[in-house]
Amino acid sequence: MQVQTSTRALVPCLAAVAVAAVAAGCAEESAAPVVQEAMADVDHIVMEQMETVITLEGVRNGVVISDSSYVYEDSSTAQLFGVQMTQYNEQGLETARLTSERGWLNERTDELTAVGTVVLIIPADGRRIETPELHYDPVRAEISSDSSTIQVLGGARTRATCGFRADLDFANFDLCGPVGDIPSRPGGG
Repeated sequence: MQVQTSTRALVPCLAAVAVAAVAAGCAEESAAPVVQEAMADVDHIVMEQMETVITLEGVRNGVVISDSSYVYEDSSTAQLFGVQMTQYNEQGLETARLTSERGWLNERTDELTAVGTVVLIIPADGRRIETPELHYDPVRAEISSDSSTIQVLGGARTRATCGFRADLDFANFDLCGPVGDIPSRPGGG
């Protein structure tokens, strides 16, 4: 025995099922999302893999990347963790690389204060700067540190007792109170 189905009979049946489904969906009210009371008082945003492009007169001057950061609602300062910064010149060539454990970035002025095992590499001459704290100020066109600094240049290690100051191109680089060569650490560092 063969069973024949008529498409004319199926169409009204399917239409009735569709109308019933839509009507049932419209009858349900969805609740608006509710913020937990503890979260309503939070004054900062936690961000992962934050990237900030620093420009000076419309030209990319640097890129700051952090593993995580706190961006505060009532402040222009972001607290950064796991900081990496690359600085560029007007031609877009890399002039310096910085890493630090943490830092603070003023999002209005693009000033960066890097703190905790700060390492600054200057590829042009192979210079390596190690300091506990470093200040990057694109408005004053200066990178500096007021803390004890170690410079490694050409295999020689020099300690600066009160830091260093340099322009953003590193054409003018001054160590404050250099002490002289100090023995290299095991492993060449």
